[in-house]
Amino acid sequence: MTSSSDTTRGWRRLRLALGWLGLGLSAVAAPLGASAQTQPQPQVPQHWISYANLASNQLQSSLSDPASETVVRLHTWMQERMLKEGQPVPPAPVVVRVWVAGSGKVERVAFDSLGDAQADTDLRALLTAQPLAEPPPRDMRQPMVLQLTLSFVART
Repeated sequence: MTSSSDTTRGWRRLRLALGWLGLGLSAVAAPLGASAQTQPQPQVPQHWISYANLASNQLQSSLSDPASETVVRLHTWMQERMLKEGQPVPPAPVVVRVWVAGSGKVERVAFDSLGDAQADTDLRALLTAQPLAEPPPRDMRQPMVLQLTLSFVART
């Protein structure tokens, strides 16, 4: 049987692994049977949440531009894979860890492989191609952890 301190440590590790600071998640539901003596979780500052939303919206937009050859190639690959594997539509969100420089330039992204080297390269290129509209707050911890979706696009 695990003690409540082991359970609390486990939830802390999980929360850190999921990058809760960047996502703007301010609390994790306590497991059943958890002690009432657990420490309160720190609140994520609202300006971090606002910035993560701005970044997410801008990056999501870059993944949806039908005029981009890279976007069309990535979406074509995704559609072919879904049809071949019989996956349900829409595809699951892609969890991306994003590091942003003080200038707003996306310096680095990390995500689980999509299962194809070209698709991984395309996704990385799209996410790092343009600087974000604003620099991150100076006190914001990084990386941000964002969920992005690859919604279908049609060439115009």
